[in-house]
Amino acid sequence: MLLKEEDYQIEEIIKSKSFGNSTTYANLLRYLVKCTLANDIPKETTIAAEIFGKKNFDPSQSTLIRVYVYNLRKKLSTYYKNEGILKKKRIIIPKGGYGVEFSEIKSNVKKSNSKVHKNWIILILGISLTSVLFYNLFSTSNSKKAAVTNNELWSDLLDSNLPKTLILGDLFIFNEFNRITKESRTIREVEVNSSQEFASYMANNNQPNIEIEPLSYTHLILGSALWIKDLSQIFYSINRDFTIRTMSRFNPKQLQEYDILVVGMHKTLGVFRAFHKNSKFSYDAIQDAFLFKVNENNQPVTYKPTGIADSYHTDYGIITKYSGPNHNSIYTFSGIWDTGATQSLKNFTDEKLASEMEKQLRLKYKTLPTSYEVLIEVKGIDRMELSSKILYLNSLD
Repeated sequence: MLLKEEDYQIEEIIKSKSFGNSTTYANLLRYLVKCTLANDIPKETTIAAEIFGKKNFDPSQSTLIRVYVYNLRKKLSTYYKNEGILKKKRIIIPKGGYGVEFSEIKSNVKKSNSKVHKNWIILILGISLTSVLFYNLFSTSNSKKAAVTNNELWSDLLDSNLPKTLILGDLFIFNEFNRITKESRTIREVEVNSSQEFASYMANNNQPNIEIEPLSYTHLILGSALWIKDLSQIFYSINRDFTIRTMSRFNPKQLQEYDILVVGMHKTLGVFRAFHKNSKFSYDAIQDAFLFKVNENNQPVTYKPTGIADSYHTDYGIITKYSGPNHNSIYTFSGIWDTGATQSLKNFTDEKLASEMEKQLRLKYKTLPTSYEVLIEVKGIDRMELSSKILYLNSLD
């Protein structure tokens, strides 16, 4: 007997590379399609019993089904972006339920090609203009920027043959969908800055009528463009390349593959948020502050921003350099606010500020420590006209 058209579609999807070799997701897709065609949209409890063998499943205590259906939606989306990109008839699982829709994509080949050609022209023009801008920007400052690389603070980074990567601390955001009101809203939760923290948040914030899922994008803070610009100028001047990643997409397994520079507000630094074992500092997430402890007998000193970020204010930043698991170099430039992060990096990329930091480290330790941490106080108005003062230096060797 011939298979129905829907069955052909399902099997094509399941056998695709994008869908992945998963019996559970294959069974879940087949089951949702079967129920939809029978006009019997299943509930979470029914799916749990039929697909996962959980007869006593309680949706108010577990997000298992929502997580699996969310991942199934992602698999379908990936398939239609790759192997199924030319498919006009598509299987979709709308948010807020477990019914399946069979939709037909209407397309006009001439219009599509015209749009593609137009997009390519815009892209090429954009790249050309950007290249000219960057060339002019870099060529006017190469000699000045290259000078900072003569500073010994840069020696381990430049002497290494490992590839370099810049990791930007970004703000993790997710979508919340209310099944009753059918309303969606974008959420930024201070305690959620990675996929792992999001999974924990989901487990601890389970509401039967609320569906939450991470978005495919994150927010970069204002200073990110400046960080990229400053480092690009320096690496360009010495003919070196580096890659750029965001913290929310960083895989800790790559820790030993690169020399790493991490920049961002401390709460966004993910796996780099923990301080070195020899550090005198800790981070208080509740206060959003740095805690400095001279020794075990003293109460820690709290360093917390004051003022208004968009007006006159004081922030604090920490510059840290230590060896990674593969004897690679790891540098972190963090602040409580983005002002501290920006100025921390500037103390490393600006020739005068880097020389002063090296000088003070040598004065304190007679030689330049291999690993170190530096606390700075930053003052400024509306993230501009920043000035900094070194408050503390510590060897981590």
